[in-house]
Amino acid sequence: MSRIQRLTAPVVAVLIALLASVALAPAASASTHPIDITSYKVSDQVITSSYCRKVTVTMTTKKQKDYKESWIDVDITRGRDLVSWASSSNGKTLSRPQICPWLDGLGKYTVGPADVDAGYTKRDTWGTYTDYRYYTDHTKKSFYVRAKSKASLSSSRKGRTVTLSAKATSLNLDWDEYRAYNPSSATLQVKSGKTWKTVKKVKLSKGKATVKVTSSAKKQYRFTYPKTSTRTGATSNTVTR
Repeated sequence: MSRIQRLTAPVVAVLIALLASVALAPAASASTHPIDITSYKVSDQVITSSYCRKVTVTMTTKKQKDYKESWIDVDITRGRDLVSWASSSNGKTLSRPQICPWLDGLGKYTVGPADVDAGYTKRDTWGTYTDYRYYTDHTKKSFYVRAKSKASLSSSRKGRTVTLSAKATSLNLDWDEYRAYNPSSATLQVKSGKTWKTVKKVKLSKGKATVKVTSSAKKQYRFTYPKTSTRTGATSNTVTR
């Protein structure tokens, strides 16, 4: 071995050992989900016309320390059908999805799941750069789309007999107008002190019903029915007889 070889051999050995240790060093652990959706917020919708409308949906997220950027597409479904979607390119705000009740129907809608394309900071032997994860976030939130319903009550008295005429209508999406509606669990109520008490259950036919009660004293009456998954509830005007 020459004098130069003897001098350089230790240096080469150190360099080889150093490179080997770097090459074999494990990369820093990276997030499997750089951003997670933790919840959605959306209000139930009351439909007063058959036109399509925009819905406001907000989300809260949890971001890991190595999070860099993301693109998120959130499904809006009714039953098994995809009816719309909301998108985010900043991991904070969502676009307003459009729903069309005359086409997609009334009832329960669901926000989520979401397709996520998230960038994160990756560090390895080649340096530091942005890499990406593609995954599905299964967070969900439901809301209801209901047609607006109305109730009215008129009355007359003859002696001790009070005749009360109830009427119910609800928005018909096919005609875009209010038409006769026969709600279940409708009741006629009388005011007693500061509270309302049920006098009779009311069964409507073609959106109408007539109820007769006997009372010599003047009282206040109203007609009411609860909401369903597709229709709002309603309470009529108060009549005094």
